[in-house]
Amino acid sequence: MALGILIVVFLISRLVNLTLLPIFADEAIYIRWTQLINQGHLFVPLSDGKTPLFMWLLAPLLWVIKDPLLAGRLLSVASGLATLLGVYFLAKKLFSLKIAVISSLLVIISPFLLFYDRISLTDSLLTALTLWSFYVTYQLFNRPSLKLGAILGLLAGMVLLTKPSGLLFLLLNVALVLLFPFKKIKSFIKPGILAILISLGLYNCLRLSGSFPLISSRSADYLRSRQEILQHLFQYFLPTAQVFFSWLVSYFSWPALVLIIISLLLAIKNKTKITVILFVWSLLPVLVQISIGKIIYPRYLLPIVPFLLIICSWGITKFNKFVWLLGILFLFYWLRFDWLLLTNPIKAPLDPWERGQYLEEWSSGYGLKEIRNYLNNLPKDQSVVVATEGSFGTLPNGLEIYFNHSSNVQILGVGFPSKTVSPGMEQALAAGKKVYLVVNFHRYNLSDIQRLKLISEYPRPGGEKLMFYEVH
Repeated sequence: MALGILIVVFLISRLVNLTLLPIFADEAIYIRWTQLINQGHLFVPLSDGKTPLFMWLLAPLLWVIKDPLLAGRLLSVASGLATLLGVYFLAKKLFSLKIAVISSLLVIISPFLLFYDRISLTDSLLTALTLWSFYVTYQLFNRPSLKLGAILGLLAGMVLLTKPSGLLFLLLNVALVLLFPFKKIKSFIKPGILAILISLGLYNCLRLSGSFPLISSRSADYLRSRQEILQHLFQYFLPTAQVFFSWLVSYFSWPALVLIIISLLLAIKNKTKITVILFVWSLLPVLVQISIGKIIYPRYLLPIVPFLLIICSWGITKFNKFVWLLGILFLFYWLRFDWLLLTNPIKAPLDPWERGQYLEEWSSGYGLKEIRNYLNNLPKDQSVVVATEGSFGTLPNGLEIYFNHSSNVQILGVGFPSKTVSPGMEQALAAGKKVYLVVNFHRYNLSDIQRLKLISEYPRPGGEKLMFYEVH
């Protein structure tokens, strides 16, 4: 009964105004890749060094849901639901039904999870798979069997097919062995080997694509070199740690983080080993990312959030007036944050880094919905070319995903040419086609402004704006 109510409340929180936030650059890319997968290009994400499980799961949804953005975000909602269930069963297994219910409630109202469960990115899926792999690893150590080894192998393979960086979380799961008698280790060997073989087998199916080597080559764009780590670690470690911590504060609030620390201290005092393991499991990935990450984003922290919420829930059950005061303070902050995310994201207290990506900069798709509606209302017998800046991302993919099967509208990414009207636009005009141009005012060269007729402009909260022109 309690779990059913939790699921209903969760779905309401995730489905309300699901497409209110404009499409984000990576969402547009992933959805476009999924359309290409449906056209037979199974491994197209590898061309950019990305693993394809999220897109493979999204592919069938695009056949049944008309709005591709809605389809992509529904997949993240489903991933978030899997996280909710994982937290419920893990907390119940490790502690009690009471802590399971409290943890699940925190999952529902956590602004961090709420935000990313409503965006079509791989991170919610990775979080769910990481959590369930932890749960199955615990079950495997508790009662070893080949069946559980096979399930763990499947989950671990899916983690790697979602993001190879998930390997770090899988390796940390081994720490659970500390909860069990040393003499039982022998019984883990066969199921463990089976899990490794299945996971590696699933991951290595990507070798069927000639683009497989790009996964490791693109890693260099995001990770620091060994030389840089050895020689300059102390120069960037503390500043990067401060950035990560500021992101946690922005989504959790100070009271919640203080409560987590108090919970850790109580666990150490009471010798509650599993709570300490959960905290160490959460801390180590952050330290690794701080040490080796060249390009970092707040969403990289998402897989540790469910574990922090379980720790927080355990602390809440330790009846103490100060603990309850902290709980009331962060719940008030979270609920206000949630309300704004669901109704008016512009006013939500997002970290400046998040605001820039999703609301204020070129990566945010403000205006694309209106432009799409304009194009859909054009006569169907008129051939139309819509040129956009760039070659992938919010532009042109944010429009391209809606005209994938259009017979009269072609979306053309022209990059950033030296003149406003690119050769591709000139050819389209010469062929008698109607040509439009969609660009960001602050990023595109508008030297031939006399050839442009402004149809509309769409400002973003940060001051930048998207421009929509007819080209002559």
